[in-house]
Amino acid sequence: MDMEKVKMWLELTNKYQKDDFWRGLFNHGIPERVVHADDFPLYDIYKNDSAICLIIEIPGLSRSDLSVALRQGDTLVVKGISRVLFPADMEVKRERFYGEFERLIPLPEPTETRFIQSTFQDGILQVTYPRQAVGTADRQEDIRIL
Repeated sequence: MDMEKVKMWLELTNKYQKDDFWRGLFNHGIPERVVHADDFPLYDIYKNDSAICLIIEIPGLSRSDLSVALRQGDTLVVKGISRVLFPADMEVKRERFYGEFERLIPLPEPTETRFIQSTFQDGILQVTYPRQAVGTADRQEDIRIL
């Protein structure tokens, strides 16, 4: 081990610690791109012989903060905004996501909006549709389903 390099590293870290560099670096919380995950909201997909069911976890949102649409018959588009509950100056630790989001969920089998049933309760969105319900009516644009 090169003691001279270790000594230089210690001097450098001491300099930044005295200037409160590390605390100042993160004084505005976690950077948004780290918090804004592409995997929000989380979802599960289930299927049996007759139906496909998506369970989408959207905690803390009201129905008015949420939009769900079908895109080209094979993609579910979930958009919304998760609002902060307390002022930023009260924050001690934050792991939850806040802000606008959009998640494109590829469906295992295409469908049409007329076959989709959805419910939203207690932060859980459930979207169900029968298997093999393929058509061409909903192929052009996003069609809102919730």
